[in-house]
Amino acid sequence: MSVNSTNPENSNPVVSLSRYSHLLELMVSGHSLHTLLEELCYLIQDRQPGCIASVLLLSEDGLRLTHGAAPSLPQAYIDGINGVEIGHGVGSCGTAAFNKELVIVEDIDNHPFWGPYKELAAIGNLKACWSQPIFGANNQVLGTFAMYYNEPRKPSVNDIVLILEASRLARFGIEHSRAQTQGKLSTLIAQNLPMGMITTDENFLISGVNPAFTQITGFSAKDVIGKKPQALVNTPGQLEQFKEIIAKLPPSRSWTSEIQGKRKNQETFTAEICFSAIHDQHGKMIKSVALISDISERKRSEETIHYLANYDVLTNLPNRNLFYEHMTWAIEKGSHNNALTFSVVILDLDYFKEVNDNHGHDAGDELLIQAANRLKNCLDEGDTIARLGGDEFGIIISDADNTEKLANISQRCLSQLSKPFKLRQVKECRISGSLGIARFPEDGATIAQLMKAADQALYAAKAAGRNTCKHFTQAMQQEAVNQALMHQDLRHAVERNELELHYQPIMDINSDTDTATITQLEALVRWNHPERGLVRPDIFIPLAEKTGIIREIGDWVRNAALQQIKHFEQQGLNLCIAVNLSTAEFFDNNLADHILEQVQQAGVHPSKLTIEITESLFIQNQADTRDFLQRLKNNQIKIALDDFGTGFSSLSYLSAFPVDKLKIDKSFIDDMTRDSRKQALVDSIINLGHSLDMQVIAEGIEEQEQLAALKNKGCDSIQGYYLSRPLGTLAIEHFVLEHQAKINSSSDT
Repeated sequence: MSVNSTNPENSNPVVSLSRYSHLLELMVSGHSLHTLLEELCYLIQDRQPGCIASVLLLSEDGLRLTHGAAPSLPQAYIDGINGVEIGHGVGSCGTAAFNKELVIVEDIDNHPFWGPYKELAAIGNLKACWSQPIFGANNQVLGTFAMYYNEPRKPSVNDIVLILEASRLARFGIEHSRAQTQGKLSTLIAQNLPMGMITTDENFLISGVNPAFTQITGFSAKDVIGKKPQALVNTPGQLEQFKEIIAKLPPSRSWTSEIQGKRKNQETFTAEICFSAIHDQHGKMIKSVALISDISERKRSEETIHYLANYDVLTNLPNRNLFYEHMTWAIEKGSHNNALTFSVVILDLDYFKEVNDNHGHDAGDELLIQAANRLKNCLDEGDTIARLGGDEFGIIISDADNTEKLANISQRCLSQLSKPFKLRQVKECRISGSLGIARFPEDGATIAQLMKAADQALYAAKAAGRNTCKHFTQAMQQEAVNQALMHQDLRHAVERNELELHYQPIMDINSDTDTATITQLEALVRWNHPERGLVRPDIFIPLAEKTGIIREIGDWVRNAALQQIKHFEQQGLNLCIAVNLSTAEFFDNNLADHILEQVQQAGVHPSKLTIEITESLFIQNQADTRDFLQRLKNNQIKIALDDFGTGFSSLSYLSAFPVDKLKIDKSFIDDMTRDSRKQALVDSIINLGHSLDMQVIAEGIEEQEQLAALKNKGCDSIQGYYLSRPLGTLAIEHFVLEHQAKINSSSDT
């Protein structure tokens, strides 16, 4: 493989300033070309472990390559390759010198360039060879620089840059040997260096600079010669420190530092500078050489990378990575001093998702920024706040034994988050916060333990109604263990046939109550755990939604309900069954098609199935929700809106979505007969539903008085304990048949 190359004058240096300095010192000190090239080979081999470096020199007649330096190659190989004629196909080096281009042979054993030299390569167990021409002035070839490996190898971009840099350094050494005088040598080196160079005399006054120095600093040679190198420092004291350090440098040693330099236009820049001292035969320093490289861009890149790695770009708060670092420091301090305690707080914004879904991500981002600023102002000096991700924040509060401080900070956070937010898209937005608190070392001695404890406390705060804080307790830990065990059992509930459906009847009350008919049932899933017994749905359904198991359960519920519809038909009962759809199931894009397929496979009419949804589904992905519901309705499946009025009720939702049934939540029915305001709300919901051509169903009916009032208000149907508690399969069938027999008996009478 060959790669086109040009004279590598503009390659970025990858060899350190100190190595440059050492090579320069060898050149200025008059060492032989062989010594210089051998030192270069060692430097490249140090830089690239596994590499064997070699330099071949082009003979004066330009026809052959002769040995230059190869300190790590066997002598037999060196003797065999010495004097080889250049030409296309003559190994890697002969081809590179002839074609004036970089030649890469990744596998010597299988490359045609190395056919005649395989036995020679075997002496050194050489398997790969990359060779770069060493160019001099006017693009003439001075020789080749080669990198060998003992295994087949393909170069990376960094490898290519390194071999180009090595060839340039070899050029300096070769041209040094051909220079007629020391003056010519110094000029040649200085003019070609890709970094600034300053030479000073024994008094630390500048005696010369190269063009790169002028390009970096803006100072010409005329501006600085005979003066102290003020451009390298910001204060005179720093310059004296440099002078003292250089004076104490032993021969063949250099000193590298990072400085803030100043250009001629007074602009500051970050530079890396490497000083070396030149001594006479008596060990006295006669001059110094400083190499300077502008690293401002690199420093800015490093700072940017560090910021992105440790800070949240949106809120400018520390991110999870830096938060964990601060926790590590706090734990280490606390471990060495038992008196140092701290608390870890996980804070979650309540109702943030609703804001994001309702008003868009721009509004959500603005809310996060404002919330972050409020929370920062709630903390004391020395405390840390970070954005852990999404709407979750982490806080480290020092001095955890100060319960008053902890309580005050927690209350300030809750109070600040409860105040209205003004966003560009929203005139006024209200949210709240929930906090979970864990203490070091009582609740955990590691980051993982503390974060887990704080997270469990946060979960308890959410369960307690939000807008509150909870401290971790061992009872929470036990609850978490129970949840984990229940989660494992729940994963097998369907396959082990542990789920069952209970049904609550829904009665039509448009006619006389004595002859009111039961036309609908609501299917309610129950988990009959072999050890725990009948587990309430309010315990396992949230867990199923959180873990994604709800999709499998929802699928089972619909199949079981459809089979029950089919069974009722065989018994001569014309009953519709409603099943609840969890919002967690809705993220399946093929859900509508799957439900229709289930109905078709069951062999029942689609109108016999009702899908009950909650208002929260309206808010999420409104266009997708509308398309999903419309597809079901177009195929005659009924849609019921459950718990109406308890969420984010909106007339626009009701008018825009294809809903057939409106279910009044039990909270409106309770005390309705004794509360005129609740009566007015119920009247409004019934009238609203009827005006939109919806059937209205009241939930939670427990008294005859409630039934009578709803009948007078024109409500269509009721369900609740007054009529019946949820019943198992056999019990509900008996209940419906008995009720039907009662109606038939009344009709005969």
